[in-house]
Amino acid sequence: MPKKRKIKIIIYSILLVLAVALLIGWFFYNSVKSRDYERLGDMRVLESEINSYFFKFNTYKIPECSEGMLINFCTGRGDKTLNVSNIIDPVNSNNLRYILVQMTNDNFRVEFYLEGSLVGLPSGKYALTKEGLGR
Repeated sequence: MPKKRKIKIIIYSILLVLAVALLIGWFFYNSVKSRDYERLGDMRVLESEINSYFFKFNTYKIPECSEGMLINFCTGRGDKTLNVSNIIDPVNSNNLRYILVQMTNDNFRVEFYLEGSLVGLPSGKYALTKEGLGR
Protein backbone atom coordinates (compact mmCIF):
# COMPACT_ATOMS: atom_id res chain seq x y z
CA MET A 1 0.00 0.00 0.00
CA PRO A 2 1.48 3.38 -0.97
CA LYS A 3 2.50 5.78 1.78
CA LYS A 4 0.11 8.53 0.57
CA ARG A 5 -2.84 6.17 0.78
CA LYS A 6 -1.98 5.20 4.39
CA ILE A 7 -1.78 8.88 5.36
CA LYS A 8 -5.20 9.55 3.76
CA ILE A 9 -6.75 6.63 5.65
CA ILE A 10 -5.26 7.89 8.94
CA ILE A 11 -6.51 11.43 8.30
CA TYR A 12 -10.02 10.23 7.40
CA SER A 13 -10.08 8.01 10.49
CA ILE A 14 -9.09 10.92 12.73
CA LEU A 15 -11.74 13.15 11.13
CA LEU A 16 -14.37 10.45 11.62
CA VAL A 17 -13.47 10.04 15.31
CA LEU A 18 -13.61 13.83 15.82
CA ALA A 19 -16.98 14.06 14.06
CA VAL A 20 -18.45 11.30 16.23
CA ALA A 21 -17.05 12.92 19.40
CA LEU A 22 -18.55 16.29 18.43
CA LEU A 23 -21.90 14.67 17.67
CA ILE A 24 -21.96 12.92 21.06
CA GLY A 25 -20.98 16.16 22.83
CA TRP A 26 -23.66 18.12 21.00
CA PHE A 27 -26.29 15.50 21.88
CA PHE A 28 -25.30 15.56 25.57
CA TYR A 29 -25.33 19.38 25.67
CA ASN A 30 -28.82 19.55 24.13
CA SER A 31 -30.13 16.83 26.46
CA VAL A 32 -29.01 18.78 29.54
CA LYS A 33 -30.47 21.98 28.13
CA SER A 34 -33.85 20.39 27.33
CA ARG A 35 -34.07 18.84 30.82
CA ASP A 36 -33.32 22.24 32.39
CA TYR A 37 -36.03 23.88 30.27
CA GLU A 38 -38.41 21.17 31.45
CA ARG A 39 -37.46 21.87 35.08
CA LEU A 40 -38.14 25.59 34.70
CA GLY A 41 -41.48 24.77 33.06
CA ASP A 42 -42.33 22.40 35.92
CA MET A 43 -41.56 25.17 38.42
CA ARG A 44 -43.93 27.56 36.63
CA VAL A 45 -46.71 24.97 36.68
CA LEU A 46 -46.00 24.23 40.35
CA GLU A 47 -46.02 27.93 41.20
CA SER A 48 -49.40 28.32 39.52
CA GLU A 49 -50.86 25.28 41.31
CA ILE A 50 -49.60 26.32 44.74
CA ASN A 51 -50.76 29.93 44.31
CA SER A 52 -54.22 28.75 43.21
CA TYR A 53 -54.33 26.55 46.31
CA PHE A 54 -53.35 29.54 48.48
CA PHE A 55 -56.04 31.78 46.99
CA LYS A 56 -58.63 29.05 47.51
CA PHE A 57 -57.71 28.05 51.09
CA ASN A 58 -55.68 31.06 52.34
CA THR A 59 -52.75 28.83 53.35
CA TYR A 60 -49.82 27.07 51.73
CA LYS A 61 -50.10 24.10 54.13
CA ILE A 62 -51.27 21.00 52.34
CA PRO A 63 -52.70 18.09 54.36
CA GLU A 64 -50.44 15.01 54.54
CA CYS A 65 -47.55 16.92 53.00
CA SER A 66 -44.42 17.38 55.07
CA GLU A 67 -41.01 18.92 54.64
CA GLY A 68 -38.50 16.66 52.91
CA MET A 69 -41.10 15.03 50.66
CA LEU A 70 -40.95 14.88 46.89
CA ILE A 71 -43.38 17.49 45.62
CA ASN A 72 -45.29 15.03 43.42
CA PHE A 73 -46.45 13.22 46.59
CA CYS A 74 -47.91 16.43 48.08
CA THR A 75 -51.38 16.00 46.62
CA GLY A 76 -53.36 16.66 49.83
CA ARG A 77 -56.60 14.96 50.83
CA GLY A 78 -60.31 15.61 50.93
CA ASP A 79 -61.28 18.91 49.36
CA LYS A 80 -57.77 20.33 49.95
CA THR A 81 -56.00 18.73 47.01
CA LEU A 82 -53.25 19.92 44.72
CA ASN A 83 -52.70 18.66 41.16
CA VAL A 84 -48.92 18.06 41.31
CA SER A 85 -48.63 14.29 40.87
CA ASN A 86 -47.22 14.74 37.33
CA ILE A 87 -44.51 17.24 38.38
CA ILE A 88 -41.42 15.01 38.50
CA ASP A 89 -37.80 15.91 37.67
CA PRO A 90 -36.77 14.46 34.27
CA VAL A 91 -33.83 12.58 35.85
CA ASN A 92 -35.44 12.01 39.28
CA SER A 93 -32.41 10.58 41.07
CA ASN A 94 -29.88 11.73 43.66
CA ASN A 95 -30.09 15.51 44.05
CA LEU A 96 -32.06 15.95 40.81
CA ARG A 97 -35.48 15.91 42.46
CA TYR A 98 -38.12 18.46 43.45
CA ILE A 99 -38.02 18.50 47.25
CA LEU A 100 -40.39 20.39 49.54
CA VAL A 101 -38.10 22.07 52.07
CA GLN A 102 -40.50 24.43 53.81
CA MET A 103 -44.27 24.72 54.04
CA THR A 104 -45.91 27.19 56.42
CA ASN A 105 -49.22 29.00 56.35
CA ASP A 106 -47.68 31.98 54.57
CA ASN A 107 -44.76 30.57 52.53
CA PHE A 108 -43.31 27.49 50.84
CA ARG A 109 -39.93 26.45 49.44
CA VAL A 110 -39.32 23.76 46.82
CA GLU A 111 -35.68 23.10 45.90
CA PHE A 112 -34.42 21.77 42.58
CA TYR A 113 -31.20 21.71 40.55
CA LEU A 114 -30.24 22.89 37.08
CA GLU A 115 -27.63 20.69 35.41
CA GLY A 116 -26.24 23.34 33.05
CA SER A 117 -26.45 27.08 32.65
CA LEU A 118 -29.63 28.27 31.04
CA VAL A 119 -31.14 31.70 30.26
CA GLY A 120 -28.58 33.44 32.44
CA LEU A 121 -28.94 30.99 35.34
CA PRO A 122 -25.77 29.05 36.19
CA SER A 123 -26.00 25.38 37.11
CA GLY A 124 -26.69 24.54 40.74
CA LYS A 125 -29.40 24.55 43.39
CA TYR A 126 -32.44 26.81 43.07
CA ALA A 127 -35.64 27.27 45.02
CA LEU A 128 -39.20 28.20 44.21
CA THR A 129 -40.92 30.30 46.90
CA LYS A 130 -43.94 32.58 46.93
CA GLU A 131 -41.60 35.32 45.64
CA GLY A 132 -40.64 33.17 42.60
CA LEU A 133 -37.38 31.50 41.54
CA GLY A 134 -34.19 32.22 43.46
CA ARG A 135 -31.14 30.63 45.02
